Amino acid sequence: MTYYQSGIGTYDAGGLSNGVAAAFDMAVGSGLGHHIRDAYRFIMQTYREGDKICLFGFSRGAYTARCLAGMIHKVGLLPAHNQAQLAFAYEFYKDDTVEGWKMSGEFKRTFSIDVHFIGVFDSVASVGFIPRTLPLSSTPKNKPAYFRHAMALDERRAKFKVARYQRRDRIIDPAQQQHHHSLAAAHEQPEGPVRTFSADLGVDKLTPDDSNPYTAHETKPVQDTNILEVWFAGCHADVGGGAVGNDVRHKLSQIPLRWMLRQCFECDTGIMFHAHRLAEEGLDVHTLWPKYTRLERPKTEPPRAFVEKYEKGELGHIRRRKTALQPVPSSLPSPSPSPSPSREPQGKKREKEEYALKIWHDASQTQHADYWVPEQVEDFFDALQPMNDQLAVAPSWWILEYLPVEVKLQNAERNAWTTAWAMNMGMFRPVQESDPHLHWTVQERMDREGYQVRVRTNRDVEWRVVV
Repeated sequence: MTYYQSGIGTYDAGGLSNGVAAAFDMAVGSGLGHHIRDAYRFIMQTYREGDKICLFGFSRGAYTARCLAGMIHKVGLLPAHNQAQLAFAYEFYKDDTVEGWKMSGEFKRTFSIDVHFIGVFDSVASVGFIPRTLPLSSTPKNKPAYFRHAMALDERRAKFKVARYQRRDRIIDPAQQQHHHSLAAAHEQPEGPVRTFSADLGVDKLTPDDSNPYTAHETKPVQDTNILEVWFAGCHADVGGGAVGNDVRHKLSQIPLRWMLRQCFECDTGIMFHAHRLAEEGLDVHTLWPKYTRLERPKTEPPRAFVEKYEKGELGHIRRRKTALQPVPSSLPSPSPSPSPSREPQGKKREKEEYALKIWHDASQTQHADYWVPEQVEDFFDALQPMNDQLAVAPSWWILEYLPVEVKLQNAERNAWTTAWAMNMGMFRPVQESDPHLHWTVQERMDREGYQVRVRTNRDVEWRVVV
């Protein structure tokens, strides 16, 4: 089941916001609590045992999704009939004191639920022009099974600082059979970003404290979070979308979208997509289902025939891609868990999911096949598209660049980072780890367009190109 929120600045508790309310919400995030509670309520009402909770968001919506994950971790998930306790649960979540963690622990002990997947696009560090934070917003400390983050290399506005996945600095022995964490210590400020190339890093394991009366002991095994954060070419809206119309075939935002959709399959989310919609977004559907095939980095440039069509503008609308697909019967089982009896009668055949897809190759379908452009060729052409830098497009953003904000500054001599208050003045983002992930299309843009990565890095940085 799917739930969608239009985002901060678009509605208040009574519905659509008027202009003043929307502006106030954008400034201070006044509607953030409504967004979190509404999404939490939906999960309360629809969750069934065995479901996989998957959260997605862009920009401040990503922040909201991470706060929601934090609330589910801190207070658990109330039963559907327990609506009266929702307000109390949210207040316990917001309470970052020892007493707040104690009361949350009572909820969590009864209503413990895990989040399976968090997928965010350029998550920002705070909500609104006036910074506002909530507990567990910087780190989804509920230990989701998978955390995926697409980040913008070229965003440089002061109020759009990227919020990386962060970790606590205290680690217990991974051989221990139980996970012990101190509720009072769990809300300590994180030390820094994790090294994301390993699924075993960035784990929120805490040292047990026998002297703390609020230490909880969970009998289930520790689940390490599989973390992957990848940098993409472009600014904020080039990663999350919105800068270019949906009818434009090639745009930078298509690349992280396809990457995130593939991560949904790689991470076994069980999300059911419409095959033709995936084809319209440029994905090679026949590599997704019934058997998932991971793509490798292309070793050659696109075939000349595709390049000529691209240069002449003859590729047509991307929605025509779906006409090159033909459904065929499949006997393979569905990757999704069996539906609950309350949702669908048992024994009912779910025929729409029982198929595979292939490309037509016979001569009679040549016209349809002409519309098909392989996924990585689509990525290649998307990587060549212009960026949408709001500091250049809308100079009024520069007003905020003159206001003092907390920034990361690099000490070149010590190859270290410090935090200070200063004017941002269009400064590019810091990348503090030594081996960050770079999407392969960024390298193609560098080779074809002379693009330069201008984020601030350590001297010994070594980019790891990923697909």
